[in-house]
Amino acid sequence: MLALLSRSLLRPTSLAKSTKRLVKAQPRHVVRSDNQLHRLVSTDIEMPTFEIVEEKPIHARYLTVFDRKVRITSSKPGEAPTELHYDVVGHPRCSFKFAVAFPFHRAQDGGEPTVTVIREYCQGPNAVCYNLPTGGYDPRKHTSLEECVMAELSEEALLRGGQLVRLTPDSHPGFAEVKWCANRFTPFLVVDAEADPTPGTRDAEEYIQVQRVPVSELRRLLVAGDMMLPSIVTAQMALAHLEAAGEIPRP
Repeated sequence: MLALLSRSLLRPTSLAKSTKRLVKAQPRHVVRSDNQLHRLVSTDIEMPTFEIVEEKPIHARYLTVFDRKVRITSSKPGEAPTELHYDVVGHPRCSFKFAVAFPFHRAQDGGEPTVTVIREYCQGPNAVCYNLPTGGYDPRKHTSLEECVMAELSEEALLRGGQLVRLTPDSHPGFAEVKWCANRFTPFLVVDAEADPTPGTRDAEEYIQVQRVPVSELRRLLVAGDMMLPSIVTAQMALAHLEAAGEIPRP
C-alpha cells in the first residue's frame, strides 16, 4: 500500500559565471483529446518558440536571481526573432527541487482524522502563515526526494516514520513553484508518523509552531488565504488519495 523513507532546506549560495546555452521550451504532460477540448480559444495567435540563449546569476543569498535572455521566434515567415530578458529565481544548491509532506494521522478513539501543519513566519507576506513541512533537496545530504521529505518531517513537524506515499509518478518532473521561478516541488503523503524524540535541527531563520488539526479544519485553511501554494497543492492531492483509499469521506 505505501512505503517508508527521508530529506532538508535551503542555504545561501554563491554567484556563478554566466552560462550561454540554447534550450527550447518544452511542453510537459500535454493532454491530447480526440474531441479537441484543448483547442485554442484565440484562432489568430500561434505560439512562437522560446529558446534560452544566455543566463547569468545577478544576486545570490537564500534565493539566486538569474538574468535569463530568451530568443522568441515567430512561426510567421519573414518575421525576425526578438530577444527579451527575464528575472528568474531559484535554488541551484538544491538542484531546483524541493519536497512537501502531508502528515496524516488516522482517527483515534472515534475522533476525526487529523493533519500535522506548521505555522511559520513567511518573509514575503511578512506574516505568520500555515504550511506543510517543506524543504529543499540537498545533494550533499540527501540521496533522494524521499530522504529529503522525511528529514523535513523531523525538523519542521517533529515527526518520524510512518508510511510514505509519493503522490506523483517517479518520472514526474515536479510542479513548477510559480511562473517566474525555476524550482519544482514533489508532493508526498505520510501516514501515521510518530513523535521524533531527537528531531533534526531547524535553520536559524525558521520560526515554527507545530499544530495538529482535524481534516475539516484543514479544508478551511486551504481556502483562507494564509497557506503557501505548494502546501495547498500537496494537501489537495493527498486528500484526493485518502478519499479514493477510503481513509476519509468525501466532503
